[in-house]
Amino acid sequence: MPDEQWVELRVHGVSGTPAGSMLDRPYVCQVGGDDESRYFRSVDASGDELEGHDGQVLEAYHWGRLTSGSKVKALWLILLPFGMVNGAHFMLPPIGAGRVPRVLHAACDALLRLVGVLLTSMFAFAAGLVLIDLIGSRWAPDARFLKSLEPSVVLGAAVVLTALVVVVIAFLGRGYRPGRLKALWNRVEARRAGVPAATSAETYEPPKERSVTPLAQESFYSGDNRTPTLRDLHLAAGLLVVAAMGIWVAHPFAWERDMTSIQLVVCAWVVVVAVVTLLGDPEKGTRDRLPSGEATWREVWKQTTAVLGVIALLGSVGLLVAAVADVGGVSRVEWTMLRDRPEAFDFIANWLLLIGVAALLALFVVNLLLVLVQRSHRPEKGSPGHYFTPYAGGMAAALFTAIGTFIGVGFSAAVATGISSALNLSQPVEGASDGAQVTVGTTPMLDRVAYAWGLNVVILVAIMVGVVLWRMRRRRRTGERVTAMYTDGGSLLVPSRWVSRVRFAVQKARVKNAVGAICLSFACAGMVLAVVLAIELVPCVNSRDPNTCGHAPGWLDALSQPKYVVGADGVAKSNVVALFGAWLLIAAAGWLLLQSRKAVAQEGKRRGLNVVWDVLAFWPHAVHPFSPRAYSKRCVEDLRQRIRWHLERLPKDGNHRDLVLCGHSQGSLISFATMMLLDDEERDRVALVTFGSQLRVIFPRAFPAYVSFAAINQLYRELNGAWINLYRTTDELAGPVLSWSHQIDAEGARSHHFPEPFGGEQDDEYTSPYRTRRCGADWRLADPIAYDPGLQDGPVAEIYGHSWYARNPDWHVCLETVRATPPPDREAMAAEAEIAAWAEVAPTDAGARTRAHDPVVG
Repeated sequence: MPDEQWVELRVHGVSGTPAGSMLDRPYVCQVGGDDESRYFRSVDASGDELEGHDGQVLEAYHWGRLTSGSKVKALWLILLPFGMVNGAHFMLPPIGAGRVPRVLHAACDALLRLVGVLLTSMFAFAAGLVLIDLIGSRWAPDARFLKSLEPSVVLGAAVVLTALVVVVIAFLGRGYRPGRLKALWNRVEARRAGVPAATSAETYEPPKERSVTPLAQESFYSGDNRTPTLRDLHLAAGLLVVAAMGIWVAHPFAWERDMTSIQLVVCAWVVVVAVVTLLGDPEKGTRDRLPSGEATWREVWKQTTAVLGVIALLGSVGLLVAAVADVGGVSRVEWTMLRDRPEAFDFIANWLLLIGVAALLALFVVNLLLVLVQRSHRPEKGSPGHYFTPYAGGMAAALFTAIGTFIGVGFSAAVATGISSALNLSQPVEGASDGAQVTVGTTPMLDRVAYAWGLNVVILVAIMVGVVLWRMRRRRRTGERVTAMYTDGGSLLVPSRWVSRVRFAVQKARVKNAVGAICLSFACAGMVLAVVLAIELVPCVNSRDPNTCGHAPGWLDALSQPKYVVGADGVAKSNVVALFGAWLLIAAAGWLLLQSRKAVAQEGKRRGLNVVWDVLAFWPHAVHPFSPRAYSKRCVEDLRQRIRWHLERLPKDGNHRDLVLCGHSQGSLISFATMMLLDDEERDRVALVTFGSQLRVIFPRAFPAYVSFAAINQLYRELNGAWINLYRTTDELAGPVLSWSHQIDAEGARSHHFPEPFGGEQDDEYTSPYRTRRCGADWRLADPIAYDPGLQDGPVAEIYGHSWYARNPDWHVCLETVRATPPPDREAMAAEAEIAAWAEVAPTDAGARTRAHDPVVG
């Protein structure tokens, strides 16, 4: 093992990059951690550890197995809608001063919880529609190996299996044991502070400095201790839907006969949904401090809902057992006559959709009000915070929730339609004289969902065409910038054909800047379709006859159509768009099944599919308990402890930083959060390098309360500038972090950047023969690297884009630069913080709030 003079610790990004690729070495060996959170170093063929380029300890932290390790995690794909709704909570704008923003924020949380529990109920209904209706009631009586069984056995098994599907979904979304990590962290901090162990586990809370982001608070990573209650309530809601379907399949006219069991189930479901909606702030006041009286009532409500959750879960299990008993009374004659499912099944689908559309509309309105009441806090145009503003002006939460809901409803329709087609279940179109057949399982609601997804393809194509045209309009300007990047002394440093390749790569990479507009267009179009669908479903909400459904006024009627329409001549006319949408949903169901099966068998496929979870699962359970567990609870603390372990072993070098933390892509967010949790003494010995990072181009726009200009500014000051970000213009996922407002003209290149973020435009410069341009603390790397015009000193063979940053020759220059940055003057920083605190109370000019690191900005 080499002498540990200093350490380079790399953290990978999305998709669980293998340790060998992180270190760019053929052989690696695990030197710490366990089977999920692991630390690697490079070795030679005989197993001896190898030094880094400058003699440092080169180590990689691999957290990828937290999202793609086991085969069970391959099934997380079906939890995508739940994860999107849960992630939407963290996209809400920061809460400003005053009671109105807090009330509106709480209303958004309540509506997000409502949408979440409706999605859980929709998934339970889809499972019941397949198992109870399609298989148990329609296919089983004619199936050779099932028709000899008793109806009570087949239908009872269908109800039980449907309930098991709900339980399995809850199992997939299980998190870490509540409070375990929080208690562990408190014990560690108490030991470091010299607090007696007997009282440290529960009562000790380490002192916290003022911070502008919840990522600097350990309470954020400990998660919501009411998640078990939320899980109980969601599980109860799903089981109650299954119980209702079981009772209705045994007694199709139970509601008309005033049966107590079905009324009890429906009332219990309504109560559960109401409790979930009113559960409260899922972050336990992480964003702001609650008054003591309010905190007391909050604790009382938390304990009350915990009891209600247990009662609801036990009650739903009891009602489910009663439903299975009711199914046991179905005779063989009744079973063979179950060719038409109970109309109540259609009621469930229609009401879930109508309530969901109403909740989404309310969420859009409340989210908009939250943005409007805080519009005075928005950073001024031209200020640094302006370049960190959230997507859609702060409406990202509503947009992301709508997209997640559309996908969830589409998944439900895809499963029902796909399995019905696979089993060849169809029936004549009602009222048609030409013998036309319609797929069984298609309700008036699912018909229109299929039609909407058919239209969605047209919408997506139109959006993509618009993006392409938008990028083509800037084609010439992009070409000029690429040519300037590779021109030195009047000559090109790369072959001319590579200029065209790089220009295309840059244009493709800049599509990420249109993510907000794409999501806004798709979500708004989807909401229009959903509203029109709801309008037409209202007249037939309690009927399965599609002919009783209404019609939207004027041209809006074309946005929602059934799959078949019977003309005056009795001939059923098919709707091409609806049929296309139905087959699209079937293909989606097949693709989902195929990819999940591959992912179970192949870890590489799991890593590819779990890219979305590397982004969404960073955030703890907040409004939906069935989303995949938050790996941030584990990886941030593990990385912090590893840094501390290294610092305790390394000799303290007063002239250089002893450890350089290098975060790539999503790893830059993990590194950013970890650095915020280190204390001053530790942070003074650590430098930060981010590369391929989304800390400006995506994270502040999507999660403005957690990653903002104020938070980045604070960390940069705390590090005294020992932070360099590397980026490429060809990177499809990332971009600059510490610079903005880039301008290139005849006078040269300029930008606003750190270390003087509040100054005017400053000159950017080429400081390397490899055409690396420094925009302050942001270094733009040429891709491909320009070694020499003759291509003799190095290759120009591929465009790296988002990968292989450490292969750039200036990587080592970057490491040496951040290592040489001295720690800050803590006394001067304390004085500056005091001035900043005074400026917040009595700002003297329009920019005072920004310069005071206002947490509302950005």
